[in-house]
Amino acid sequence: MADRALPVAGLMVLAGLALVAVGVRTEMSRADGVRPASTETASTETAAALAGPVSLATPVLSARRVPDLLVRPQAARRLNAKVTPLLASAPADRCVVIADGPTVLFAEQPDTPMTPASNMKLLTALAALDILGPDATFTTTFSAGAAPVGGVVDGDLWMIGGGDPLIDSDTYQSTLRYGRTPHTRLEDIADQLVAAGVTSITGSIRGDDTFFDNMRTVPTWPARYVAQNQVGPLSALSVNDARTYPAVAGAGGGTPQPASDPPAYAAAALTQALTARGVTVSGVAGSGTAPAGLAQILAVPSLPVSAIVGEMLRYSDNNTAELLQKAMGREVSRQPTTAAGVLATAEVLARKNLSTEGVTLLDGSGLDIGNKVTCRLLESVLGAAGPTGPLADGLPVADGPDGTLKDRFNNSPAAGAVRAKTGTLKAVTALSGWVTTTSGAQVKFSIMLNTGGRDVSAADRDFEARVAEAVLSYPDAVDPAVVAPKAPA
Repeated sequence: MADRALPVAGLMVLAGLALVAVGVRTEMSRADGVRPASTETASTETAAALAGPVSLATPVLSARRVPDLLVRPQAARRLNAKVTPLLASAPADRCVVIADGPTVLFAEQPDTPMTPASNMKLLTALAALDILGPDATFTTTFSAGAAPVGGVVDGDLWMIGGGDPLIDSDTYQSTLRYGRTPHTRLEDIADQLVAAGVTSITGSIRGDDTFFDNMRTVPTWPARYVAQNQVGPLSALSVNDARTYPAVAGAGGGTPQPASDPPAYAAAALTQALTARGVTVSGVAGSGTAPAGLAQILAVPSLPVSAIVGEMLRYSDNNTAELLQKAMGREVSRQPTTAAGVLATAEVLARKNLSTEGVTLLDGSGLDIGNKVTCRLLESVLGAAGPTGPLADGLPVADGPDGTLKDRFNNSPAAGAVRAKTGTLKAVTALSGWVTTTSGAQVKFSIMLNTGGRDVSAADRDFEARVAEAVLSYPDAVDPAVVAPKAPA
């Protein structure tokens, strides 16, 4: 009896496989976006198939029936084979993580804390979008002791900062290395004041930046950061990143310097812009704390936080990152300081269950070499934000028209396919973001290299490019759509 049972069992298995094959074809049509037949039609076709001999276009044991869950592991092995040899050219202090959704495809020292440079801005972006909200704005107000009478503001006009990090003049925008950025245009503010009826100010324009604290830098930064115009001075009333560019072309003023009094410089820049429009301003620009009870003449909102985050990421704007930190501190704890903002960022990471073991956060921009994060955390931040949305959409594009990747990946097959945050300090280079692979998959990656004191080299950046290019072909095994059953002839 045992000898007779085996063939019968075998036939039952083959019959079951035939039924599975019919089901697979139906499910594949749904996965490919093809509208399946109605239940009635499908039932009729299935009954017809079972009534007579079952004719499959593809044999049951054909390689065309290899499912996706077998294809992708093979693709991951191929990716490892491409990336592993590249590590020989990387410094010893490095980490790399490549992931397809929750699946880690490649990991090299993923939990080793590293100095991230401007990859720190990914954490700032995630926290700002969470705490402040993508649609929030910062308002700069213009007030006086009384509303203008006959176009005349009697006394001082107060320019009261609300934390907008992107009030810029055309003269400043024309100097930017990576292209003109989204901003609140100073000239438009002047036009709006004129449209509000202001023709003369008998006093001065005075700036008030008490919305944030008066710390112009982060205490642990070297003084050269401000002197070299890498950042700051930080202010809740910041025009042209608080650097003394003339607000009107040809106004002169010598080589731009960090403003010694940012709100006073903001007031002076607005004075220039209004004077160019025929508004008379009698006094010299200054700063102070606006008195209570003023009459508001104009309120100017910033761009939404989603656009401000995008500007910070695409152009690696250190001022924007640090002012967002102060704004988060103010929002969460009413403490408009860097320290409060850093604490708020850490709380967002914890609430999202992102591992911060070994992580040290000291600022929002990544300028502080004491910052330490892991590649796993950066990859997790990308995953938490997703491949679309304000964070991902704000990343610079490889060989793109603007942003910090515009001069990289030139003539590379990954040009246009990589969206990633750059990070650069003297001995640090980092790149974390997304690769849109040739098959359309969205794969996230994080790379950090700490060079042990030597200057970052072209070879270090070439390593980052080669890793991203290796991801481009993933998954390079057989496409599941190709190995799906064919329709009967």
